[in-house]
Parts: sequence; structure tokens; C-alpha cells
Amino acid sequence: MAVSMLAWRWRRNPLRRRSDVVEAWAALASACVIALGAPAAGWAAGTAVGSTLRDTVRSERAQRTQLPAVVLRAGPRAVSDSDPESGQVREERRPAVVRWTAADGRARTAHVLIAADRGKGDRITLWTDRAGRAPAQAPLDAGTADTHATLAGIGTFIAACVLGLMARQALLWHLMRRRLAEWEREWAAAGQSWGRAGAGG
Repeated sequence: MAVSMLAWRWRRNPLRRRSDVVEAWAALASACVIALGAPAAGWAAGTAVGSTLRDTVRSERAQRTQLPAVVLRAGPRAVSDSDPESGQVREERRPAVVRWTAADGRARTAHVLIAADRGKGDRITLWTDRAGRAPAQAPLDAGTADTHATLAGIGTFIAACVLGLMARQALLWHLMRRRLAEWEREWAAAGQSWGRAGAGG
């Protein structure tokens, strides 16, 4: 039934208006955007973001290294709070002074955050720059990079669908205004000759 209602806009008949044909083309175009364009855009965005993040992973891993370190002093445990995005409690951390041996053989110390269950005298693994001179953040891992790439693809897909639907609705709104204006002009013209002899009314 729905197919037959849409198909009449394509067939020639005296009731079909130009706006009906435009509306039918708009429906077809939006369907193509949603069915073909949105997945293609999502895949392209996810691939691009994934490639960039994988390059970042390789770069960060090349610039950083893990070294064994010893906790010299440990401060009080920090109060844990909840992650507003996931709702999960974050890992408790505590400030500490640690010592490690750099690539040049020199002993180095620094203030870092360690796991709350670690204390003075414990051995930990510390991320540092390639030469081991200063602490560094842990590099981005491949799993996180893939997750971000997937989310970017999904987000782009949804955005493309929404934009396609919004463009179609805007066009339909414009066509409806034109259609109402045409009807108003036709009714005005019909009203002038309504009931006149020989006017066909």
C-alpha cells in the first residue's frame, strides 16, 4: 500500500504536481543518503581516525619506555571519585617519590602517582621518556585507539543520517508552503467564477 502511494508521484496523471515529483526525488535521495552515504561516511571517518590513532600509538611507544623503579616515600591515599561518563569508581592513587636508573646509568628520582596499594620499598614499573630521564604518561594502547575509531565511525554515521533527514524535512516543509500557496491561488481563482453562468460551476 505504501509503495503504491509513493509510486503515483512518478506516474503521469492530472492530479500530480511538480512539487509531488520533487518530493518523490527528495525521498529517494534521502533514502540513498541514509542507506549508502551514511555507512560510507561512518566507515571513512572510522578508518581515518583509526589510522591516525594507530600512528599515535606507534609514535608514543617509540618515544617512551618502561623501567623498574622503587618507591622511596608514599603520601596519603587520594579520595576516589566516580567517572561521570561510565559511573565506575576510578582507581585510587597516591603521590609518591620514586627512584629508577636511567639509560645512562644515573639514578633519578621524581614525584609521581602510584597505585594506592603500593607503599615505601615496593617495586613498580614506571613509564619514562626514551632515555629514562623523566616520567611520562603511559602511551595510548591499541584497544583504546580502536574504541575511539569505532565511536568516531558510529558518530559520523548517526550525524549523516540526522543531516539527511533534516535536509529532507526542510525541503518537504518548503514544498508544503509552495503547495499551500498554489492551492490558495487556485481557490481564489475558482471563487471569482463560482456560480457564474457558463463558468462551469
